Amino acid sequence: MFDRFPEPAADALHAVMARFRADPRPHKIDLGVGVYRDETGASPIMAAVREAELWLAQSGDTKAYQALAGDHAFVDAMSALVFGNAHAAVGEGRLAAIQGTGGTGALRIAMDLATIAAPGARLHLGVPSWPNHQALAEASGLEVVTHPYVDVASQAIDYESIVAAAGGARAGDLFILHGPCHNPTGADLSREQRLELLGMLGERGAIPLIDAAYYGLGDGLEQDLKVVQEMAAAAPRAFIAVACSKSFGLYRERTGILFAVAQSSAERDRVQGQMEKASRTLVSMPPAHGAAAVARVLSEPSLRSSWEEELAEMRARMLAIRAELAALSNQAPMLAGIERQRGIFRMLPLTAEQTEGLGRDHAIHMPQSGRINLAGLKSGDAPRLADALAEVTA
Repeated sequence: MFDRFPEPAADALHAVMARFRADPRPHKIDLGVGVYRDETGASPIMAAVREAELWLAQSGDTKAYQALAGDHAFVDAMSALVFGNAHAAVGEGRLAAIQGTGGTGALRIAMDLATIAAPGARLHLGVPSWPNHQALAEASGLEVVTHPYVDVASQAIDYESIVAAAGGARAGDLFILHGPCHNPTGADLSREQRLELLGMLGERGAIPLIDAAYYGLGDGLEQDLKVVQEMAAAAPRAFIAVACSKSFGLYRERTGILFAVAQSSAERDRVQGQMEKASRTLVSMPPAHGAAAVARVLSEPSLRSSWEEELAEMRARMLAIRAELAALSNQAPMLAGIERQRGIFRMLPLTAEQTEGLGRDHAIHMPQSGRINLAGLKSGDAPRLADALAEVTA
């Protein structure tokens, strides 16, 4: 059978990583893979996470399997972080939760449940979006229906198309809505737009699938989580996938959680059971280390304070980079408005040939889609990027 496998398509981001590694120029810039980087270009272990891991190494006494729902301390701590004590945002008894293998694993469980509950269900996806959204949906057997989200050339959200897509959603369909810091555009819907869309989906029996991966990197931790809370409270039913990769720096530990907002406690119990059943066939039992570290950070006051301070510093760095690039928009007009967006990403209206030219002639490496990770810029890099953009688009 192996000889019948088709040749796999190359992964665009891994291709960027390979080109960057192979580039011998000392001034090279990596704007590819979406991980946070500090001023030195490193993706550091957060101080609170490091302390939590040291504590775990000294106090841990087992490597036995966890429960199907995951680390209960992690689930409780993340529930309190995202929704407040006693699940105030959605009401007691309506929230099901299960640990996922990163945000990716959480999204996959939600999509698998959609195919179980509503055979023939579709996933409505605004594009551009995170490429894995479509791949996960197709792997789950969902039909993917796309609609425009942002016009990259103008950087304007195509709200009219998003509303039309919500109006065409059917009962049982999933509809992707991003939490703060849209990946890959950085362009977020307004509060009024989010609430209007959630109302439309609720009327049609469609289920919003809220992907929250960058909380704390937008307008601040409290403000970003309030966005998620308001979205959950406005939906009669919803899935919310929350990743710990970016906000805790736990990329390789694959730590995340899936929440489901049900209409009643009885419905919540059924959803909880189905989530655990789906996870059992995907990963059997969820991984322990990252979840235990997050639980420790969130439950120990000094570590919680340290984490929030470092997360705020990361956010401040991203805002400073955006401000610096915005000041260069006369030189590179495609950078205009970048200060109004949030998170680590921006989509640039570049052709494949132009992105290749940036890598070849300027040692600036990015995917052909034009998505750049702003955290890849170090001190002095912004003017170089603006100069290079002006040259390749002249």
